[in-house]
Amino acid sequence: MQNYYLKFFLKGKENPFIYQVSKQTVTRIEECLLNRNSVTDGGFVEIEHSSKNQNIYIKISQVQMCQVLWDYGVVESNNEKEAEFYSLALVLNGIEEIFYYSEVEADDLEEIIDSVMSITNYSPEEFFIRVVDDDGEVNLVKANDIVLMECLVNHIVDEDLSFEHN
Repeated sequence: MQNYYLKFFLKGKENPFIYQVSKQTVTRIEECLLNRNSVTDGGFVEIEHSSKNQNIYIKISQVQMCQVLWDYGVVESNNEKEAEFYSLALVLNGIEEIFYYSEVEADDLEEIIDSVMSITNYSPEEFFIRVVDDDGEVNLVKANDIVLMECLVNHIVDEDLSFEHN
């Protein structure tokens, strides 16, 4: 049985929380974050930490980002080479790390931008977008916590899209 790791960035917490989980838990958590109807009335999601034989309960409103990792180790993700070649960079409120994505397809990038730009006061606070990183690992990012997006314009502009510069 292959294990996965869920890496949660929570509001007001300097360091992320990491849990070893099964594939079924990954699928369920991804569904919960992308589909608000799957969360309990109290707004918590349950995680079964397989290596410690314990259950963890996380309040969805406090999750800024959840990374689904195939492997977990100490990896420096903010190197200069990575920062030079990206199609999307995200900065989240209160998190020092900048998240770079170099292999985001133009259609996916356009959908991410449209989703984030269409947030209104009536949008649910727990609205997450899905971005796949360069390793093929899923990142679920709370759209309301995105404070800056850098996009490679040539990556999203095509003949059918009228792009207005502000």
